[in-house]
Amino acid sequence: MTSSAQIVICGAGIAGVATAYYLATRHGISDIVLVEQGAPLSLTSDKSTEAYRNWWPGPGDTMVRLMNRSIDLLEEIAAATGNAILMNRRGYVYATADPAQVPTLRAAAEEAATLGAGALRLHNGSPGAPAYQSVDPHGYASPLDGADLITDRALIRAHFPYLAEEIVAVLHVRRAGWFSAQQF
Repeated sequence: MTSSAQIVICGAGIAGVATAYYLATRHGISDIVLVEQGAPLSLTSDKSTEAYRNWWPGPGDTMVRLMNRSIDLLEEIAAATGNAILMNRRGYVYATADPAQVPTLRAAAEEAATLGAGALRLHNGSPGAPAYQSVDPHGYASPLDGADLITDRALIRAHFPYLAEEIVAVLHVRRAGWFSAQQF
């Protein structure tokens, strides 16, 4: 028996299912076949945190651009479905108790900013420093991108009370979080 389809996608993980969805909804292609040994989203996608981020080192800005576009598409799906995919944008937090690591965190954030991940905001407790904005733990619609480097220990304690008291810096990457691919 021979069968055919206009498009065959090998792999029904998050990327394969998302590609099929995009082709069907944006390009009107209905003759799509997903090829997978088991059930869709069952090999690795059901074992991961289904996390996403636009925080990628170079060389070049290719991964940041790819992820920014992918996140835009995920946010469109969340908006169109009343957030049926349970997307959030809590971000990623990198913390250190070693003062010598603060320049490394800052350098990483500055590199990410040059690659298109968004601006770095410094929160060091000095007058004129921008106010730190908390996240909505369940929301995905946030105007914030880039990262916040917090070196004001009182601010760290106020917003991240679950971190060890010895923490001297927190780098909060903003365009990151997770969603439920199973809901998708």
